[in-house]
Amino acid sequence: MIKKIPNLILLLLFIFSNPLHSQNIELSTLLIPKELTENANSVVRFDNMEIDMVSQNEMVIKVQTAVSVLNELGDRYADITLNYDKRMLIKSVKGYIYNSFGKEIEKIKKSDFDDYSASDGFSLFSDGRLIHYDYTPTSYPYTIYYEYELKTSNTAFIPRWMPISTYYQGVQKSSYTFKYPTDIKINKLEKQFEGYDVKSNNNGTELIYEVANIPAIEYESYAPSLIDLVPNLIVGVNKFNLEGVNGEASNWLEFGKWYYDNLLQSTQDLPEKTKQEIRNLTKGAVSNEEKAKIVYEYVQDKVRYISIQVGIGGFKPMLASEVDNLSYGDCKALTNYTKALLDAVDVPSNYTVLWAGNEKRSVENEFLSVQGNHVILNLPTEEGDLWLECTSQKVPFSELGDFTDDRDVLVITPEGGEIKHTRVYNDNENTQKIVGKYTLNDNGAITAKVNMVSKGTQFDNHLHYESKTEKELDKSYKEFWDNINNMAINTIDINNNKSEGQFEEVVEFSAENYGVISGERMIFPVNAFNVMERAPKRMRNRKLPVEISRGFYDVDEVEVELPSNYSIEAIANNVNIESKYGTYKLTIEKVGENTLKYSRKFLLKNGKYSKESYNEYRDFWKSVVKSDNSKVVLLKK
Repeated sequence: MIKKIPNLILLLLFIFSNPLHSQNIELSTLLIPKELTENANSVVRFDNMEIDMVSQNEMVIKVQTAVSVLNELGDRYADITLNYDKRMLIKSVKGYIYNSFGKEIEKIKKSDFDDYSASDGFSLFSDGRLIHYDYTPTSYPYTIYYEYELKTSNTAFIPRWMPISTYYQGVQKSSYTFKYPTDIKINKLEKQFEGYDVKSNNNGTELIYEVANIPAIEYESYAPSLIDLVPNLIVGVNKFNLEGVNGEASNWLEFGKWYYDNLLQSTQDLPEKTKQEIRNLTKGAVSNEEKAKIVYEYVQDKVRYISIQVGIGGFKPMLASEVDNLSYGDCKALTNYTKALLDAVDVPSNYTVLWAGNEKRSVENEFLSVQGNHVILNLPTEEGDLWLECTSQKVPFSELGDFTDDRDVLVITPEGGEIKHTRVYNDNENTQKIVGKYTLNDNGAITAKVNMVSKGTQFDNHLHYESKTEKELDKSYKEFWDNINNMAINTIDINNNKSEGQFEEVVEFSAENYGVISGERMIFPVNAFNVMERAPKRMRNRKLPVEISRGFYDVDEVEVELPSNYSIEAIANNVNIESKYGTYKLTIEKVGENTLKYSRKFLLKNGKYSKESYNEYRDFWKSVVKSDNSKVVLLKK
């Protein structure tokens, strides 16, 4: 009988058979508590961040982190990335790689890091550079330890504490320390601490938080964003320095006033020639909204967004006159340029800071701290606020899509800052309508023509087709209709109809063996163009709540021509599903001797539900999937 040797004995055998130098026994993966490795690709052994705000314009950040990588899926957590610029200095950085026993196998020096521009033209904080280290392992498990020290005069950004930063990662220990002088007042916001044994202390000049032994969280589909599930701490200060400019604010109104006066007001210059040009273009417009649409399309035609390094850190836009001359800029520059043009034709608008991304993330509206990663433009109208994404040459006027919709944002006016909420797309505004026809011949092959129009957030799902090559489009549409085998795309015609705010596609294709012939019968799925092929996977022990972040409404109207030498033997029943999660209606009718027409309407509703609702939600989807695969049986005459 072979007995398993305990991890501790293995570790002791290794220690006594190897030199003690270049070892860190505490980092041996054999010492990780078993409960932290369950469902884990990596384990944070410790992550200690110490922030020392020496004064209003000096801050030092020290970090010591060790992560044990258990398999290749955890390799990305062995990468190290540090941002820097002229005011954020990397004072030191080093690290080590250890094997499973805690023996050092590689040193990491600053010279091992690659240096890149951090600019992407999109991010609010795009100006600057970054260094990056990427380790290629030879075996698993292994542990990476690194430490670094940063020094900055920029005290507006206090790093947040979020000990659980990803799924499938256990946390053995995490700590956060924030030191501050007596003349600085701090605000702190503790989120989702319930259920976690977080220890904290604040003695008036030092804030300390610690947590230990948190098992890995397994990803579950249709769950809320991780940042809304796990503990995180935000710290803000009343006095700060933003790239050389001192500021003081205790609320959003004061902060917005400081922002406008110090970072925006001096940048909105325009050449008189350009002012006159835009006034001539808009002179026939009868409303501010009509003027704004003309200005928006003028910007889309004239400029493009690009990575640049200018201005105060990532906040102050380049001058509007420079954008006018160069015809490019990042998100700050293009938003500010659009605002300057609107000012020239007496249309009020407001520079707006927000968190952008597919996951809806709001500015913390009751807590003052410097937040956000993107800017857009707010356009107040008598009917309500409109929002302009100024970095895209493809997005229709006042359409945000799923990148900036439905979240709290900071609107900056000359009078100060104000929290507003961006557009919320109703479920039935996120539409995809298909009107099509296909002909089924007597050997089971089909020829088809599909007209598809998408709006709302579904517009975003199709917009990327506009930049694809013919070959890429061929591949994309075959993937879109992966329910049809042996497809040949014949023609593709796509149109970004910005004036109507919709994306239009016309595709013609053919496919062999769509109908399956068995003796005298042919069987085929009547729904060819919009098939939900699978329901969410089964979960025996759901742990996270259910969230449908965005709903949608699909409408399909399709005519089917049948082969003349076959008659209809059986047609699937009509379906009508009503649920709190949505509705589904499928009707199939015979409209001619050899012609069928099917109509399909599927509404998925957005909403938040308990984890216990998951099975019911899955059952709703199973009913949709079953109905989408409804068959028609033909009999040879």
